[in-house]
Amino acid sequence: MVLGVSGGMMARNSTKMLILHDWLNVKNGGAELVLYELLKMYPEADVATLIYNRRMFGSRLRGRRVKVSFLQYFPGFLKRHPYLLLPWVRRAVERIDTRGYDIVLAASSAWVKNVRLQPRQRCVVYCYSPARMLWDSWPQAMNQRTSNPFVKLYVTRIVSALRLWDYYSAQSSQRDFVAISETIARRIKKFYHRQAEVIMPPVEQPPTIAVDREDYWVIVSVLSVYKNINLAIEACRKSGERLVIVGDGPDKERLMQLAAGLKNIEFRGRVDDQEKWRVMSAARGFLFCSIEDFGIAPVEALGCGTPVVALRAGGVAETITDGKSGILYDEPTVESLSQAMAVCKKKQWNAHALRKAARQYRPELFRTRLSAVIHEVHGQ
Repeated sequence: MVLGVSGGMMARNSTKMLILHDWLNVKNGGAELVLYELLKMYPEADVATLIYNRRMFGSRLRGRRVKVSFLQYFPGFLKRHPYLLLPWVRRAVERIDTRGYDIVLAASSAWVKNVRLQPRQRCVVYCYSPARMLWDSWPQAMNQRTSNPFVKLYVTRIVSALRLWDYYSAQSSQRDFVAISETIARRIKKFYHRQAEVIMPPVEQPPTIAVDREDYWVIVSVLSVYKNINLAIEACRKSGERLVIVGDGPDKERLMQLAAGLKNIEFRGRVDDQEKWRVMSAARGFLFCSIEDFGIAPVEALGCGTPVVALRAGGVAETITDGKSGILYDEPTVESLSQAMAVCKKKQWNAHALRKAARQYRPELFRTRLSAVIHEVHGQ
């Protein structure tokens, strides 16, 4: 099997790889786009995940050997809410069978990077973030879901045990960390005391589409609460400006209720790539209201020649240059967002320069850099 080709480097044909992904269940976002690129890079690698929704992801993994954990056989209600699976997560991860593989590649934002490794086996961790539920978002994540003191005590004990497991697993010299942004590299250093090379995720470069600019703003996103899309809805409600929202997700019903009766707010749902590129290319600007570890959609917008209005936080502050490829605002408020939108409207943007800024994230650069890391690790 070819492990990876970069500048003439190629691993020996007998090398076997296992690609780990936390969940292939209800979300199909940026992490899954990276997984699809990894599948292209390593067409003979096997895949392991905690839960596999074959109806949702089967077409992408057709012909691939996919290993699942015992969580696959839990009731659907539990599988749709991963935080309810915390008591069983460690056992499920540690039962993933890594025997017979030379390299384990864990693309992870939570658990599978802690898989048990065989002697002399190496694991490259392409880390989207240290587990937020254990670190950044604790204890807010729990407090938002329950006020019951007995439930809080029970969950706290589970999380404390998982923290220790997560930390000590990260100390293994068999694991090599690669971060998706400088923001995540700093978190890896803070929580795990490990250094991480930074390789930003691959972003598909859209075709140049000849369309006239239209008078609307666009959001392309999974519709989840943490995306803060309600800020954009409120800003456009006050200004009367048109907003097109592309995507689907668990927060869709709430967002549609917020926009009820507003003719200037349009929900398009899921669309194919051709329509996505067309909608992004014709927009006045792309709105991004959340704090992300990287943020693929804003870079896609640049690739369409569309400026980005984004919160100055997380990975997007590394990919969007204020005043050159977009406008960054400082506070997650309607007022701050509205002011940034007004600045964006007044500025003349060069679509060619924006597309050029996006090219530094094209997939071939990602493939070259990551395959070089894997080749180096495998050769040690």
